[in-house]
Amino acid sequence: MDKIPLMPMKQDFLGNMKLWCYDSDTHEVVIVFKNDEDNFRMLDPMWIVIMSAGDIKTLLQHDIFYEDKDAHQALLFQRVACFCYYRGIHVGSSWSDTGH
Repeated sequence: MDKIPLMPMKQDFLGNMKLWCYDSDTHEVVIVFKNDEDNFRMLDPMWIVIMSAGDIKTLLQHDIFYEDKDAHQALLFQRVACFCYYRGIHVGSSWSDTGH
């Protein structure tokens, strides 16, 4: 096996993002859109790795909302977005492009 199989991810779809928050009932991050589109739910912070560079930048422009009890889990998502943004890791990037 040469590559890790990844779930297909929508690309460049966060242009109308209103906010993102951690849902402690489902243990997912919910992305809410401005124009009442269906919310997008993200179960694993590693899904951010396969988002477009623009979508990762959009995530960074919004602080994630969470309850104090969920800080650790919620901030994992924000840290992955930050790491991907500053390391240039996104869908379509290659390991050699990230400076490693």
